[in-house]
Amino acid sequence: MNNFLPQKRGMQVVWIIVGCLIYAVGLNVFIIPMNLYSGGAVGLAQLLSYGAGQIGIKEIAGLNLYGIIYLLLNIPILFIAWFKIGKTFFINTILGTVGISLFTSIVPTPATAVIADPVIGIIIGGVVTGAGIGIMLTAKGSGGGIEVIGIWMAKKYAGMSVGKLGTIFNLILYAIYLLVFDISTVIYSVVYLFFYTVTLDRMHFQNINVRMLIFTKKKGIAEAIMKETGRGVTQWNGEGAFTSEHNYVLVTIVNKFEVEDILNMVYLLDPEAFTTVDEGVKVYGNFQKRV
Repeated sequence: MNNFLPQKRGMQVVWIIVGCLIYAVGLNVFIIPMNLYSGGAVGLAQLLSYGAGQIGIKEIAGLNLYGIIYLLLNIPILFIAWFKIGKTFFINTILGTVGISLFTSIVPTPATAVIADPVIGIIIGGVVTGAGIGIMLTAKGSGGGIEVIGIWMAKKYAGMSVGKLGTIFNLILYAIYLLVFDISTVIYSVVYLFFYTVTLDRMHFQNINVRMLIFTKKKGIAEAIMKETGRGVTQWNGEGAFTSEHNYVLVTIVNKFEVEDILNMVYLLDPEAFTTVDEGVKVYGNFQKRV
């Protein structure tokens, strides 16, 4: 088990970088030339770069300004990832944030739209950018921004989720767009965000429910899981039928992208633990979906 995880980690890094590159191509090649605006921290970076452009600052050292602004916006957010969420997530957030910032800064942006029909351009741009971020998230990467704050708040407050925070932020952001840009730009930007979100959801099935059944002789694993993930754990006292030795039987329901972190935690505390994982279980009642 422990030998497998580092190998998988190497592929995660590769796919995070690939996802960032695909996203940057979709944004710079299809969306930016049409003067459309995204949501989230990328949208805020675009808005700030637009404001800088109005006073004559459009590039820094030949790099697209909004990629640099995006990186600067994420510096305080990285502290949240480190102190409030965890080291692994912090590293993944650095990879995603730097990847998006770097590629959006260096991928050339055409002076005019590469596709004459704006609707087709929006659909293609939405699919490409959504696929890029979907690949990155599926590889357990994080692009920083609102997602990081949302994950932290979802762990801290039961009624909060990444989706809820993102919706609130985007409503405010697009209200500002209405004040700054013409109505057609805002409408087309909303249509782009729709196709981006739909594609992202198709690529990143975060809320596939997973049941984990953990058998261990070590005490304290249930408490560690609850502290680090915010998920509930049920613990039973068990007994081996053959050995008659006492053990603990733990059961928890999580989404599939929390599984690896829990496995790492369990086998760090008890290398002899035995775990089964069942995907696609149906859950009714008080279960927190983190989107």
